[in-house]
Amino acid sequence: MTDRVRAIYDEIAPQWDARQGLVERTLMGEGMRRALAMELRGSVLEIGTGTGATLPFAIENPAITSFTGSDLSSGMLSQARAKWAALASARPDGQMPFPATFTELDATALPFPDAAFDSVTASLMLCTVPDPAQTLREMARVCTPNGRIILLEHVRAPNPLLAGLQKVLSPLQERMLGCHLDRPTDRLVRDLGYRIEREETRFFRVFHLIVARPHPPAKGTTT
Repeated sequence: MTDRVRAIYDEIAPQWDARQGLVERTLMGEGMRRALAMELRGSVLEIGTGTGATLPFAIENPAITSFTGSDLSSGMLSQARAKWAALASARPDGQMPFPATFTELDATALPFPDAAFDSVTASLMLCTVPDPAQTLREMARVCTPNGRIILLEHVRAPNPLLAGLQKVLSPLQERMLGCHLDRPTDRLVRDLGYRIEREETRFFRVFHLIVARPHPPAKGTTT
């Protein structure tokens, strides 16, 4: 499954912002991603950086000291690196407010030591990983005990009619993008024992911005 998802995103990376990125912005708006970027502090790890949609907002946040962007897809990371370079060239002095690195990795087995980052974030990617609970555990492991996990995800709608539509459409979305439309990610975060500090929703409570303390994570899971 991981190889298939990687291949999908490598292929569509050049068209992502114009196609799927537009869909996301239409349904979710840019305000939630900007709000996510403003919650970041200190050393930041972003899982599922994609084409770098968070970067234009992150550079407005003076609390960020470093940024590590990561993704399963090298094609998506190429787009993110290009976006970072374009943002730098647009600045009068060409200097960025913090250093950024980009690395290809598997989110279910992060190659970082425990407590390596002050903020760990993911946007619209827990729908694609084979084991979202394991990914969240890894995010907690590499986050400092006093750090925060910041998530922006679409989840199973509380409205039964909308949830039913998600269930019908999800198999097609899984084949096209490896994306499960109806995962109850908001409930999973709570089942794992994360302490929710802030939660914001949009579009019939499908999109959730969640700011949480990651420790101590519980062992329970939700599927």
